[in-house]
Amino acid sequence: MKAWMLDEPGKPLVLRDEPTPLPRRGAVLLRMEAVPLLSYTRSYVEGKLPYAFPPGPFSPGTNGIGIIETVGEGVFGFRPGQRVVVHPHWVANEAVAEPEQILIGLTGISAGSAPMLADFPHGTLREFAEFPASSVLALDGLDAIPSARLAALGKFSVPFGGLRRGRLAAGETVIVNGATGYFGSAAVIAGLALGASRIVALGRRAEPLAKLAELGRGRVVPIVLTRDGARDVAAIREAAGGGADLAFDMVGHAQEPDATLAALRSLRRNGRLVLMGSMDVDLPIAYSEMLRNNWELIGHFMYGRADYLALVSLVSSGLLSLDVVELATYPFARLEAAIDRAGAAQGLQCTVVSAEEERAWG
Repeated sequence: MKAWMLDEPGKPLVLRDEPTPLPRRGAVLLRMEAVPLLSYTRSYVEGKLPYAFPPGPFSPGTNGIGIIETVGEGVFGFRPGQRVVVHPHWVANEAVAEPEQILIGLTGISAGSAPMLADFPHGTLREFAEFPASSVLALDGLDAIPSARLAALGKFSVPFGGLRRGRLAAGETVIVNGATGYFGSAAVIAGLALGASRIVALGRRAEPLAKLAELGRGRVVPIVLTRDGARDVAAIREAAGGGADLAFDMVGHAQEPDATLAALRSLRRNGRLVLMGSMDVDLPIAYSEMLRNNWELIGHFMYGRADYLALVSLVSSGLLSLDVVELATYPFARLEAAIDRAGAAQGLQCTVVSAEEERAWG
């Protein structure tokens, strides 16, 4: 089979012939149909990110859509020929307080996760990919949606998990900080699908915020942040009708805490703030301010299996349409061009390498 291989971080990706694996016990072998690319794929393969890489040559790639080729022993809920979505968040199925976890094809997460990385080093950028059966979900009933379009599920999975962790209830008002970003824009759409009565979308750029407001049909209020904390809080609270129930922070590599603090201070009493982005500076939070307002601060990583099942159900029911995502599709053989395109993507855009574009890998 053909596989994109990274010999070590900093070296070029190479498309080469690799042995087709057989699925081990508890795993499935997928024929990959479509793979979405992370915006930071270029920085990742160049070794510029402080990640724990899989050992030796490996295929990167996190999410994807595939057809089950073969199931290993001990797999009972899947069958050959079934189309599935695969995701990288693999948590060890062990009855311990803090099971080890990794993102397959990307990085280790917990302190003792190196053996897991060695066990499943390869991601989705290969013709056939072996994954634990616990990392795939069936897409039965979605036959009318092309695999490249379904690959956008990976864009929604992360913010969807965070919104559910924040206990978003239908009718609540939500603030999304970082709404113009890759995951933040998806959080706005996911929040609408989950029944938010109003979403206050925060960002620095007016044009993509206006696009989200258009899609929200009156339920999305855009706020262009000014870096004036008091002014931003006043604008957000007014847009939220006096304060929000939930704030969702998805800013990546924030260089200052002002926007996150503005979102926090725009909450009603008893409000919740979910942190899912990243910040390169400290987040200064006043003890007394948290206490007086009975605010809840929630750090959250990725999503759970139930979250992904609920996401697929929303798409199946038509409550969440993947058509809002602007796709840029490339054949697998043009991965380098696709990586460049992914790095330039903004908002509700998604770059996908797809077998539907070119069946031949070579």
